[in-house]
Amino acid sequence: MSRIRTVTLAVGGLWLGVALCTAADSRSCAELEGAAPQGHVEYLLRDRSALTPACVAYAADQIGLRKYGPAAKTLVKLLDYRLPDDPATARFAGISRIPTLGRIYPVTDALCEIGKAAVPALLDAVASAAISDVARVNAIHVLALIHRADVTEGIRVLIRASKSASDRQASIRLYDAARAIAGMCREPERNSCMNALQ
Repeated sequence: MSRIRTVTLAVGGLWLGVALCTAADSRSCAELEGAAPQGHVEYLLRDRSALTPACVAYAADQIGLRKYGPAAKTLVKLLDYRLPDDPATARFAGISRIPTLGRIYPVTDALCEIGKAAVPALLDAVASAAISDVARVNAIHVLALIHRADVTEGIRVLIRASKSASDRQASIRLYDAARAIAGMCREPERNSCMNALQ
C-alpha cells in the first residue's frame, strides 16, 4: 500500500487536471492513418522498442474515439507508457495548465472512452503483481474516471473483485485500490464512499 500511496501522491497533480476524459487532438501517425481499430491494436502489440510516441498516441486516440472495447486488454499493457515531454512547451511550464493524465500516458484516455467495457481488463491490471506501480495507479485513476458519475459504484466494483479474487495478494491490491478511490472523494460524497468500502 505504501508504494501505491507514494505513486498516487506523485500522480496527484495529474488527477487534478483530469476533469473529463478527452479524446484526440492534433497527434498524428502517417503509418496508421486510415487503419481500422484492429490495425491500431496490432501496432500497439509490437515490441515497445519498436513503438513511436506519436503512433502510440494516435492509435490510442483512434481506439478511444471508436470506443473499441476489444482493445482494452492491449491498452492496459501500456498503462505506464509515458510520452516524452514536449521541448517546445517545456520553457512555459510555469504558466501552462496542469497536464491531463492522457497527455502523459496516452492509453488512459482511450480506456476511459471505452468505459465500462474496459473495467474487467483494468481490474486484472490492478490485481496483477506483474505490472508497474505507475501502471497500477493509472488503472485506478481510469477506474475512478469511468465511475465518476457514481464513484461509490466504482468502489463497490473493486470490493466485489477483491472478495472474489482467488489470490490473497491480488485481493489486497484490489481492496487498496478501492481505498485509494474512496480517499479521492470529497464532500458531500465522502461518507458514502467510505461506507462503500464495507
